Amino acid sequence: MSPEFKTEVDNVTSLWGYISSPFAQRVIATAILFFGVWVINRAIESAIDRIANERRIDINKRTIYQLIAKIIRYILYVIAFTFMLEIFNISIAPLLAIGSAVGVAVGLGAQEVVRDTISGFLILTENQYVIGDVVKIEDSVGEVVEVTLLSTILRNGLTGEVITIPNGEIKVIVNYSKEYMNAYVDIPMPYEMSTDSIISTLQDIVAPMNYEGALTPVEVIGIVDFAQSAIKVRVSVKTEAGKNYEIERRMRKDIKNALDEKGIAMPYNTQTVHLKQ
Repeated sequence: MSPEFKTEVDNVTSLWGYISSPFAQRVIATAILFFGVWVINRAIESAIDRIANERRIDINKRTIYQLIAKIIRYILYVIAFTFMLEIFNISIAPLLAIGSAVGVAVGLGAQEVVRDTISGFLILTENQYVIGDVVKIEDSVGEVVEVTLLSTILRNGLTGEVITIPNGEIKVIVNYSKEYMNAYVDIPMPYEMSTDSIISTLQDIVAPMNYEGALTPVEVIGIVDFAQSAIKVRVSVKTEAGKNYEIERRMRKDIKNALDEKGIAMPYNTQTVHLKQ
């Protein structure tokens, strides 16, 4: 037997002896365990993505499914870690005691995170609003651009500001994008006209009005206020969600032009100044 061949045989024997050792078997078992957990997690994530794409699930439900996948992933890794300790004959009792103490400390410091997460989960599951909706949350108004478990992000349509609101602080939500909205305009009319004349004049003006996004004909609701210098009459129309502000702007323009054509001036506050000589 040549020295080189004998050396190779010795190396193989040594390697086999190492692999056959209890420690190496534990390492191999641990590697197989965590590889199996990784494969299961990948399969779950792929299944969720496939289901979401096939069924065209909205972003809120997709976020919930991803959250569930993460929870399953962490549970599997915790279970795998526990089995690893058992494989290496390590008692988990001291670790449980330390983990409990750390858990209490983290729990006390993470109360707001837990609150935000729970609130975010409820927002997503109850479908209170979705990306693209125009909402008012507390004192902030804007379009929803992102919803996570911790926060809701709005973009103000006028200023372009991006507003981040922790979900746990959200108490009252006004959603302007649900089903329909009402567009209304209060028109100041002169006291010199009778109320019947005011109503009939405005009815004649709004009768031909037809706007894209309007769900009903424009109608004159009636007198809503006797102001200092004018009688205010409300004109209203039901619109598609998000179209109300645009239609209000167009109604103001069209009604003002129509009144001008009829020679009816909108009244406004005036002030008379008397100078002493």
